[in-house]
Amino acid sequence: MRMIEEIKKTLKMEVRPNSEGDVYLEAVVEKRDLESLRSILIKYLGPEAKEPGKDAVFPEKVQKVVDALGGLYVGQSFFYKEEGKNILFAALWPWESNPEKITLKSGVEKV
Repeated sequence: MRMIEEIKKTLKMEVRPNSEGDVYLEAVVEKRDLESLRSILIKYLGPEAKEPGKDAVFPEKVQKVVDALGGLYVGQSFFYKEEGKNILFAALWPWESNPEKITLKSGVEKV
């Protein structure tokens, strides 16, 4: 997926071992890179479907993706785009234990 490739080329991050090439990326990014990351996510997925501090309701197939990620909490944000039988997604999870770090979970799910 081009979005994951661009994120890897553009941002310095700690890629987690459960990442899978250009299909799934889980990484820790610094808060100072958040605007650059958001810019890439918006370019590929459109605006946030769930903004931090707000609730959101998703179609059932998208909710299954959200549930597989462990759900979304108030401070987290979520982007997605449906392409044919795929859902491209990205979740941003700010750390409570260290406000300077954010976990990114991004990938594609077949539905």
